[in-house]
Amino acid sequence: MTDPAVAAIDAYRAKVGAAPVSYVVADVDNRAGTAPVNLYTVNAFSEEGRQSTFTSVADALHSWAPTFSYDFGWSMNGKSLSEEQGAALKREANNLYNPDIADVDTVERTTVILASPDAELPTEFTRVAVQPSVTGGEEEAHPLR
Repeated sequence: MTDPAVAAIDAYRAKVGAAPVSYVVADVDNRAGTAPVNLYTVNAFSEEGRQSTFTSVADALHSWAPTFSYDFGWSMNGKSLSEEQGAALKREANNLYNPDIADVDTVERTTVILASPDAELPTEFTRVAVQPSVTGGEEEAHPLR
C-alpha cells in the first residue's frame, strides 16, 4: 500500500518510467529545537549491517523530470520531447517538489519525504541515523513511543 503522502509522487515516477524507489515519510518535530532542521539524509541499517540511504524526494523528482537544453529543447531518458510535453512534465515535477519542505524551523512540526533508489528494503531495520543538516554530523534517531 502506498502512503497517501507519496501517492502523487510515485504516480509521477511511474508515469515518466523511472525505476521504483522506497520512501520515508518522516514526522519531524522541532517544536523544542534550538536550530532549524534540514533533514539531509536518513540512513537505515538492517541487523546484517545493510545500509539504505534516503535523501530529499526533491532530488529524486529532479532526476526524473525532463531537462531543457537551449540547443536541443526538452529531453528525458535520452529521448526528445516536444515543448508542450517537456514543459508539462517539468511543471508537474515542480508542483510535486515545491511543497517538499526539507527545512523544519524551530517551533515547527511537519512531514518530510525522502527517497532511496533501494527499492527492495529489508523487512526490518535495527538502527536509524539522521543527518539533520548539510554541515552537521550523523545522529541516532529514536522512535516516539
